[in-house]
Amino acid sequence: MNASQIKPLGREVLAELSLTPLFAGLSGDEATLLLSGASVESHPDGDVLFTQGDAAQGFFILLDGHVELFVEETGRNAVLDVAKRPAVLGEAALFIDGRHPHSARVVGYARLVSVPRAPFLAVLDRRFDLAQRMLGSMSVRLRGLVGQISELKLKSTAQRLAGFLLGLTRKEEGAVTVRFPYDKRLAAEALGMTAESLSRALARLAPLGVESRSENLVAIADIGALRAFCIEEAEE
Repeated sequence: MNASQIKPLGREVLAELSLTPLFAGLSGDEATLLLSGASVESHPDGDVLFTQGDAAQGFFILLDGHVELFVEETGRNAVLDVAKRPAVLGEAALFIDGRHPHSARVVGYARLVSVPRAPFLAVLDRRFDLAQRMLGSMSVRLRGLVGQISELKLKSTAQRLAGFLLGLTRKEEGAVTVRFPYDKRLAAEALGMTAESLSRALARLAPLGVESRSENLVAIADIGALRAFCIEEAEE
């Protein structure tokens, strides 16, 4: 792992962290205590943050960009997720056996807070209330992962893609044009598809006013119609 730029934490970053589930509700002094020795790192595309099986030196909080989480199985990489802000990455290794259960690689660009293991755990040893809050945050994340698994099991490929596209905009109605935040191959793997099945899913959404365009753009004619399709029962 080679961060292209490393900076100390500032007030603006602490303010950003106060919006994440892990630090929500903490006072400035409590957050500062927990983040002793932490720094802000910027990483370019392809940087590996940590590797499956390696001993964890700390964990990361994603402020901007995307990070691919994957495991290696029989010589191939299986994508678990493509994390975005405000994801916490690698924290499970701090509480299991000290080793990362998966690998993490930057997609495009990422700005993260790097939190060293030893001082963070030392604070948690003294402040059980803070440890409880972190466990609560981890339970929220677990529920999110269970939700993702349910989506993969219960929704069709077209519905999963529709949900992904809706997640790329804050608009609630009308028309919008969105852009895939990373290449379609990676998006397909994160959604449990092949590149070919993603193309077929896009074609299935065409009658709903979804049009794939050049430069990874997708035009959505009616957000409401796409949302309604997304929550229909999956087809057999």
